[in-house]
Amino acid sequence: MSIMLTGSVKERRHASTMNIDRLSTLDMLKVIHQDDAQISTAMTPCLTTIARVVDNAAATLSHGGRLVIVGAGPSGRAAKQAADEYAPGKSPVIAITAGDDAGSYERGVADLQAIGFGEHDMMLAVTVSGKTPWVWGAMRHAWSLGSTVAVITDDAQSEAAQLASMVIAPELGADAVAGYINTKAGIAQKMILSMVATGLAIRTGRVYSNLRVDLEASNTKWVERQIAIVMEAGGCTRAVAKAALESCNNNCKTAVLMVLTGLDAWKAHELLAQNNGFIRVALQEAP
Repeated sequence: MSIMLTGSVKERRHASTMNIDRLSTLDMLKVIHQDDAQISTAMTPCLTTIARVVDNAAATLSHGGRLVIVGAGPSGRAAKQAADEYAPGKSPVIAITAGDDAGSYERGVADLQAIGFGEHDMMLAVTVSGKTPWVWGAMRHAWSLGSTVAVITDDAQSEAAQLASMVIAPELGADAVAGYINTKAGIAQKMILSMVATGLAIRTGRVYSNLRVDLEASNTKWVERQIAIVMEAGGCTRAVAKAALESCNNNCKTAVLMVLTGLDAWKAHELLAQNNGFIRVALQEAP
């Protein structure tokens, strides 16, 4: 029995890798590596839109809303990872995934309703095809409420893209090997989501200089990371960093500000609160 490739697969066959199965392992990997290097270049035209997503998300969080990242299958797993990158545990950035209900439009709506998604929240949808019913249902519900909706997709003309005010759709070209999974799209999704998570952490005061200062002392490993961050940010000894953390109930931001200004724990905490948790802004107002 002969098996004919569909038109879409034919169109997405990579013209430069037709003989990849005849190459040595090293040459094969060089071809794949060279092709993957184009992903970053393809994302460059999308940076302005990605910046808009970060700025809109930061504004949403500053007004008490949430950023809800939604996706199904591998896109859902990427969404979950991005939410954890922003802040593990309870935070205003959450991921909702389709699970086994990717084919259900109604379930997408219901899952958004279940978390009380409202007009003051923002949605970032992650979908390669832009046609997954669950994702489309979730997006349409958010859109119907007048919420800000953004999407990362491989198809700027898809149903999902029509529901978003911000569309991130890098032109990635064909995968080195066609017919299995959308490898390039998956890599691009993770890179974009990482930029969004990191950029949002910076814009919401979770970063001082280039250091994460929002670490929580949930276990011994994180306590040690807190100490290392305070030492690096404050240019102090381990003993000084540890003492500062112990005096402010292991609040990393407060300890950093204490070391940098000489303020006690209460005054440092109060100064941070007055400046929305931004250490750099608080330093400008420190006595």
